[in-house]
Amino acid sequence: MYLYNKRRVAELLDTVPLIRDIRTAKKNQHFVCPYDKLIVCSDKPPAHEFVELIRPARFETDDDETFYQYKLVHDLFSVHWMHVNPMAATTSIMLNPWKHKLMPDEVLALIDFIIGSHFDAQVAHNDDKLDWFQFLNSKDFARRLYVGYQRKSPRDYDDLSQTYLYGKRRGQQVKNYNKAEEQGLDGEIWTRLEKRRKRRDKNSRPTLSQFLLDERNDALKNVVIVDIDKFSGRDKIMRRINKFGTFQEAYMTLTKEEKRKLKLHEAFRHPLVDLGALFKKELDQWLSMSPHLHLMKRIFPVLQSSWSGKDTLTYRTVRIDPINLHFTRAHLEPYVGKEIYRLRQSYFTDE
Repeated sequence: MYLYNKRRVAELLDTVPLIRDIRTAKKNQHFVCPYDKLIVCSDKPPAHEFVELIRPARFETDDDETFYQYKLVHDLFSVHWMHVNPMAATTSIMLNPWKHKLMPDEVLALIDFIIGSHFDAQVAHNDDKLDWFQFLNSKDFARRLYVGYQRKSPRDYDDLSQTYLYGKRRGQQVKNYNKAEEQGLDGEIWTRLEKRRKRRDKNSRPTLSQFLLDERNDALKNVVIVDIDKFSGRDKIMRRINKFGTFQEAYMTLTKEEKRKLKLHEAFRHPLVDLGALFKKELDQWLSMSPHLHLMKRIFPVLQSSWSGKDTLTYRTVRIDPINLHFTRAHLEPYVGKEIYRLRQSYFTDE
């Protein structure tokens, strides 16, 4: 296996204008992004120019912790390529848009920089997330949180009432935890709700363009923050919550009929927070940082509905390029913001 010296890789990549621009770009202090982690896969290897640039940092090792022949870790992304397992993608790229404050067009530009074109990339994994500040701590969240597709009680990690895990990592795990503690912020209340989505079936993976332009109606689906304050203290569910500590475990002790009636209650029908609506709001805020992509998200459904059904309209068909806008109309141009990055040009020059 070949690894790449992280320090040497940083020195080499920091000479690239694209990386410099992303690192030095001024970002809003209150940066909003609903994605904590993305894993993007491709059946194509990294671009020849990318491999040649980082070649001086390569060294051979007996490390066999991964199913790939090459592994590179950089502050902005990590890349594995040349799979040993034939069922795996040729290249796997991991990014964290929220942590590194990556705008959507920066995500696309990084993928283009690494493999040549984001049209050849699919999303295999995404962590959807929402944050709350000075609202409910993780223990109070657990008293209200319901995950409809889980059949087991949540796990209180290390019994510290700081992290609650619903389901296993291999599935669509939901996690509610104290983000302030993780970030070393004493005295702050910062709670994060996170839902993991893995797509092992290659045929179920959307292209990166499709994923970014999607309405994401599936985000945090079947996850509810029940407004338990609408229950009476005499209600059975409240006695069970006080006994077990979490709504999920309390709910699981009810009979089938009791569960049915509970879901008709106002506490369920009008939850404390509309998670789907809040996620879409933050997704729209994030996309608005990249005007071209934001515009494409708005006009693509219109184009799709007016396509007359003669052919299947896809993101490739009309060349919807979120940065370059190969497909455009004169009356739309006044509403398009200035381009930040141009795709499919060389990122190794200042041109």
